[in-house]
Amino acid sequence: MSLLDVEDITVKFGGITALDRLSFEIDEGEICALIGPNGAGKTTLFNVVSRIYDPTEGSVTFDNIDLLSLAPHAISQKGVYRTFQNLALWPGMTVLQNVMVGDHTSTKANFVTSALRLGTRGEEEESKVRAWKALEELGLEEHAFHPAAGLPFGTLKRIELARALIGEPRLLMLDEPASGLTHSEVDELAEAIRKLRDDHNLTVLLVEHHMRMVMGISEKVVVLNFGKKIAEGPPSTVREDPSVIEAYLGSSAT
Repeated sequence: MSLLDVEDITVKFGGITALDRLSFEIDEGEICALIGPNGAGKTTLFNVVSRIYDPTEGSVTFDNIDLLSLAPHAISQKGVYRTFQNLALWPGMTVLQNVMVGDHTSTKANFVTSALRLGTRGEEEESKVRAWKALEELGLEEHAFHPAAGLPFGTLKRIELARALIGEPRLLMLDEPASGLTHSEVDELAEAIRKLRDDHNLTVLLVEHHMRMVMGISEKVVVLNFGKKIAEGPPSTVREDPSVIEAYLGSSAT
């Protein structure tokens, strides 16, 4: 049964069509990769699902909920979380504090009560426990009390994953998580994503250019080119599709 249903999504910016009637579904517990050349519309789709952009037409349904009817801040309350291409961490905060930021949907504290520390001590302790557990799952506990500034790039990527995990997502959208990583770091990240999916029954939507990672962990691949879907299916089928090879993978793709 599908958890996310994207139907006929079109996004236009002036005279430019960034997405052209894009439709696909993701089953619960599935890892689905969205691939294509730069400018194909992948991040635009992420921004529609996370309510940064309003589509020109079409619908997005998550667990029978019309996501497009929700305000952006309400998306995470429904279990939809995302990471970004560019790291969105606070360098001066500790790793533990950065991860705790992802727990905002589970607490009643707001900016004023947190700043004045009014009735938030119990929630803060509970959030620390959840954050520590997320760090342990990703092998980051040794960095918990260190500032995020100066840590290796691969470590920072895993911190972002931990911050998303603490919110107990059902759908985790990862925007180029392997960007800038070494080959060994990519392999470690791929294994971490697969393990998190299995341990937490996550559904994952992945935008990624690293094809070995995409083909290694995805059950479904959706291919975009100039805003249109040109292929969809299991990795073994998509990688042999002539239109995909011509548009993106190239004849030497592995």
